[in-house]
Amino acid sequence: MRRNLQSFGLMVLMSIMLLLPQVAFADTAPSFSLGLNASQVTLGNDIQVTVTGRNITDLYAYELNLDFDNAMMEFKGISSGVSEGFSVEPQVNGNHLQFAFTKVSKVPGENGTVNLATATFKTIIQGSAELQLKSVKLVDSKLNDYTSNADAKVRASIVSSSNGNPPPQTQTSTPNTPKDDQVSKGTIVMQPGDGNLDAATKTATFVLSNANWDKAIQQAAANEKGIKKINIEMKEIPGAEAYKLQVPANLLSNDVNSVQIQVISPFASVNIPNNMFRANELSGDSVTLVIGKADVSKLDKGVLNQIGDRPVIDISLQSGDKKVSWNNPNAPVTVRLPYSPNDDEKQHLEHIVVWYLSGDGQPIPVPNGRYDEKTGTVVFTTTHFSIYASAFVQKTFDDIASLDWAKNQIEVLASKGIINGSSDKSFDPDQPVTRADFLVLLVRTLELDRSRGMGDKFADVRAGEYYDEALRIARGMGITEGVGDNLFKPSEPITREDMIVMTERTLRVLKQITTNSKEEQLKQFKDYANVSAYAAPSIAALVEVGLVHGYDNAVHPKEFTNRAQAAVLMYNIFTNLFK
Repeated sequence: MRRNLQSFGLMVLMSIMLLLPQVAFADTAPSFSLGLNASQVTLGNDIQVTVTGRNITDLYAYELNLDFDNAMMEFKGISSGVSEGFSVEPQVNGNHLQFAFTKVSKVPGENGTVNLATATFKTIIQGSAELQLKSVKLVDSKLNDYTSNADAKVRASIVSSSNGNPPPQTQTSTPNTPKDDQVSKGTIVMQPGDGNLDAATKTATFVLSNANWDKAIQQAAANEKGIKKINIEMKEIPGAEAYKLQVPANLLSNDVNSVQIQVISPFASVNIPNNMFRANELSGDSVTLVIGKADVSKLDKGVLNQIGDRPVIDISLQSGDKKVSWNNPNAPVTVRLPYSPNDDEKQHLEHIVVWYLSGDGQPIPVPNGRYDEKTGTVVFTTTHFSIYASAFVQKTFDDIASLDWAKNQIEVLASKGIINGSSDKSFDPDQPVTRADFLVLLVRTLELDRSRGMGDKFADVRAGEYYDEALRIARGMGITEGVGDNLFKPSEPITREDMIVMTERTLRVLKQITTNSKEEQLKQFKDYANVSAYAAPSIAALVEVGLVHGYDNAVHPKEFTNRAQAAVLMYNIFTNLFK
């Protein structure tokens, strides 16, 4: 789902790396080796492999590429051996693990023999398992890079337990039996039978039994957060226009999120937490998830023209023949639709958007909806089921053509319904942003809602004002207490430092920023002495994660924020949260 903003600085660094020429780091080329904490490990236990670099000179950042036997080992986690820096969330694709790390600010690189990282794997099958370091990319403090095809290997022996119990056996898949031999990164893949097609309704129905679910739960391995992952695949049935999956009600009604269930159909995949409903909230023994093509015959012609031939799906829950209402902000669901952009869309992928179609057929933007080029899907997160459509929207304004640093950002956010112009053709990019308008923009970008708590109304905010709810949400979350005396001064222009303070506090509440800031970051700006004491930690934090850069070698804390600057900050947050 959302990626930690702490990786943003490294993502920028990695993109720079790709543009730089390769150089040698020292007269003696670096070398790399792998080491195991044990050459023999008992089945079901963990094994650790450490990557060590020698003859290292001025190491500031690095990327590791490691292959492992994913049929015999399950990846659990990896940590850097270098202190004081940020690591990117590890990427695992089949048997390949990629991990990246960078230092921050102007600090010297590492030298000599360096413990680069230690990866942990759980053993799942008896036998001999190989791990191979394929390559290491090194970056020095001047952003010169060097790639080594390391080709270091180690082999571990995985043996049966001492109590004589045999290792787990794979099982052949039969109708209505989970396909338990398909295990990837701890994820159990199930195929609930062949399904039955109702020719009259063109609906294919699959049924998952309690017994098969219990078996899958027992065999699934929890990740480092204690979450088990189970995929349920409904195979394609010719002629079907909707797919139903009937499951035991207790799959989706729990007080604790302990299982992520990905339901895969030919039309869409839906990633569901098992705490969609509170424990015992659902009546009846079973509940049915329905994923089908939506009836668009009654939609407005203008809406239909914008949707074109793009997918429109209807997702719902049923108990018997009745729909089950679900709207739970604390248990969001992620939906993916297979999608192939046309030639025009390929030039502007950020303008592929998602709409929720209301009861009267009106399109309501889903701000987090976007196209994921890696998976070839349109993806969005929602807290309620309904009809959803993908569309392609290109919105621009006459007065932003010369803003090379902000034009694309404004257009993307406007197309996604996050920001609006002052009119259909004007954006007024230089116009100051009021304190209230900035909070409305922040709340809308991050899709914050009443479920996070509502604070008291400020004395200088009239009931019914368009910004009243956003201010109360922000106050309830601890983002702002106004300017004192229960006042917020909503119509006053917001300063750059106050904009940054509110943004940093919000990201910290959302746990997108978790580390303490280093205020020495501010010394790179010639006007750092002008930063207010209350704002210094927040500005340092956003500088550290790469969301704030300043301009003309200054941060300009007391200047008023204009509409273009606010849009660029929101775009930077948006593109890093939803990747």
